[in-house]
Amino acid sequence: MPILEIKGLSKYFGGLSALNEINLTIQEGEIRGIIGPNGAGKTTLFNCINGIYPPEEGQVTFQGKNITGLKPYHVARLGLARTHQIVRPLNDLTVRENVTVGACFGREGLSLHEADSVADEVLDFVDLG
Repeated sequence: MPILEIKGLSKYFGGLSALNEINLTIQEGEIRGIIGPNGAGKTTLFNCINGIYPPEEGQVTFQGKNITGLKPYHVARLGLARTHQIVRPLNDLTVRENVTVGACFGREGLSLHEADSVADEVLDFVDLG
């Protein structure tokens, strides 16, 4: 079963089609990249996946559950979150401490010890351990 599946996702802003029947399947452990020029709809796609924008058409399924139109905090609690580009990380913290901060904000009720473990896991996954 795919971890993330997008079927027929469309989003319009007025008369402008930002996304037109997007289909995407991602298996667990798979890494995909979304590329395209400015204005191609990359950010809109992420915003529809994580609940910032409700799509006009289509469905987003995460771990077998339809998450289409859920609020971002509900989607994040299910384990799917996005990050925004931060031009400057928390400069007084190590890379591990920066990732730990992200883990603390990404999961409700996570203790600092648990967030440290999540940070270690993430850093190992991206070969920065």
